[in-house]
Amino acid sequence: MRKAFRLGAEAVVAELGPDLSLGVHSGRALAREERAEIERAVSRWLSLDDDMSGFLASAERDGPMAHVVRAAHGLHQVRFASLAEGTVYFTLTQRSTQWYATARKRRIAAELGPRLTVDGVDHVAFPSLATIGALGDAELIGYAGNRQRADRLRTVVAGVAALDEEWLHTGAYDEVRKALLAVPGIGEFTAQALLLRVLGRPDDAPLGMAQFEAAARAVYGETPPGPAELRAHYGRWVGWWAYYARTASSWVAEPLPVAA
Repeated sequence: MRKAFRLGAEAVVAELGPDLSLGVHSGRALAREERAEIERAVSRWLSLDDDMSGFLASAERDGPMAHVVRAAHGLHQVRFASLAEGTVYFTLTQRSTQWYATARKRRIAAELGPRLTVDGVDHVAFPSLATIGALGDAELIGYAGNRQRADRLRTVVAGVAALDEEWLHTGAYDEVRKALLAVPGIGEFTAQALLLRVLGRPDDAPLGMAQFEAAARAVYGETPPGPAELRAHYGRWVGWWAYYARTASSWVAEPLPVAA
């Protein structure tokens, strides 16, 4: 599997073998710290360094969810490969659809992202927040679809770019969430989407949304535990409950046991 990542103004292509061995293609020799940066980006993208033990222990005490976890043994969350990509995507989904946001995001990458050709195949990385923030109004409207969406995208991109990315990954969850919510144009859904789907912070999830309620019914039946009960049981790993419930409940070959 190959995927392009942005390294400064360039693109490099990470190649993963079946045993998760990592090779890196680039247009020049990379310094040790640059290779380490790409290794860190790949690890975060595939959540390879996540300690799942707390979540797995909680799931083992939750009969229906334990069934799902066993069916999805080894599953780790695949995230957005960069903060810029996730920020743009979730901003574009506001008052829109996932299909629309995905199409717009792909166009931004195709036309603005750095690229590298490996074995005759063109690989493109998503551009930086700075690149998107530097677009003129007409250009940004062309990518976003209308002025209102373009204005929101510019505001959110500028606000997120002003935050320290490493701190977003490692800072206290409540403080990071507060900082994201302070960015104009970021509401509760976008903040939690960035925290879970981009930054890999499983401390919470918008469990009251229809898609998570449906996931809970898929796991537990027609009378599933509510958000408060799930948060009490899974604690700071409830985001991983949400990921497994939405991703893997359909993987179970036999009917799920009925929750007591």
